[in-house]
Amino acid sequence: MDYTVLKKLGLDRLKIDPDNSYESFDPSTNNDTIFIHLIKTDTQMCPCCGVIRTHTNRGSKSQKIKYSCAIQDNIDIVWFRRQYRCKDCGRYFQEENPFSFENKSTSIFKEKNILEALKNITATYKSVALRFNVSDTYVQNTFDKNVSLSRLPLPEVMCVDEVYSKKLSYHKYCFIVYNPIDRKVVDVMPSRHKDILSTYFSRISSEERGNVKYFSTDLYETYRQLAQKYFYNAVICADPFHVIENLSNCLHNVRRHIMYEYAHNKKENDEFYWMLKDHWKLLTVPQHKLKTERYLNRRSGQYMSQSENVQFMLYISEDLRKAYDLYQDYLEFNSTSTLENARERLDKLIDAYKASRIKQYIPAWKMLENWHDEIINSFSRVNGRRVTNGPMERANENIKTIFRLAYGARNFDRMRNRIMFVMNSDSPTLYEPKKYTNKHKYHKRGHYNKNK
Repeated sequence: MDYTVLKKLGLDRLKIDPDNSYESFDPSTNNDTIFIHLIKTDTQMCPCCGVIRTHTNRGSKSQKIKYSCAIQDNIDIVWFRRQYRCKDCGRYFQEENPFSFENKSTSIFKEKNILEALKNITATYKSVALRFNVSDTYVQNTFDKNVSLSRLPLPEVMCVDEVYSKKLSYHKYCFIVYNPIDRKVVDVMPSRHKDILSTYFSRISSEERGNVKYFSTDLYETYRQLAQKYFYNAVICADPFHVIENLSNCLHNVRRHIMYEYAHNKKENDEFYWMLKDHWKLLTVPQHKLKTERYLNRRSGQYMSQSENVQFMLYISEDLRKAYDLYQDYLEFNSTSTLENARERLDKLIDAYKASRIKQYIPAWKMLENWHDEIINSFSRVNGRRVTNGPMERANENIKTIFRLAYGARNFDRMRNRIMFVMNSDSPTLYEPKKYTNKHKYHKRGHYNKNK
């Protein structure tokens, strides 16, 4: 066998006898098989008595091993393994195995490539199994035995959020702790319930919790209470995206209320109803981002720009105009304020929301009052960047992709390791694989009578 072939296959470091080794390819099955003999060494160590000397050669036995390398995922190795008889203790033993662990038919390199393939967000256990010609269970067991990740240290800037997890956990939502500076998932918990999270954070040392300087969260009251109790040195920041999302919901409630007043004329192709129905997204766009080029409105037959569409909708109702102006004022406040002037500007905004007398905006100004200090704290900057949950929302999209492709996974421990393994680029594998997996343990089914 040529040395360059061995180098391409990653076998050049092994003591292979090239004269007695050869390669066979079957085009009908696209199966590549390599028959290997190792170079015979002068001395062997007996694993029974530990004596190193020349032992009696008792022939060889063929052993089939599933192999994988950088250029090819599936290669079959037929290794002719020498058998020896110790001259001291008289026991029989085999040649040392450089391809795989004992009693395993898959090589170490193939397991390594399987773990590398599982780094891909869109990879599933089934797709990896098909790629490497192994079973789904084998891929799952390989992952469980080689990946067991612990919680990362709490960062200086800490973001928390939840992700809907379907059947993965009893409480339906997984709690995510994220480090936006290093872009790493710190930990994943099976629930966002207050009691469970209180127990979780209480087990972390007070010194480590004291290192957290900024705590970014959405508008979930439980998270604020936990931050106040366990992170005594942290500045609690309300994520600006969730604040704007709440305000936009209130704006759309005003729009719907006005739209339903014209619902009785929608069959007559009433412009007021359909304009509010079809172009609602334009109301939440910042004014300076509205496009001025005109396009054909197929329902009205007129050429109108996005800005003209918005002005037409605001012409329909004075309340909608007030609500729109207040929403745009908050967008400007959110994008131009600083930590020094945010308090004064926010107080004026709250007064303006109250003075509008719009019923649908009552939850809006109450939310602004309730999260007043946290909204102001969100203008804090670390390394020149504002403290937000923005990086975490991007990470949550990848986590949701893993959940979606899992098709209702139920094993939380395995899923937690998979999330941290995929999301954190430097996630390590175990130096020595575990002997057990994260497979759920069920009660054994008792005897039963099939003919009963």
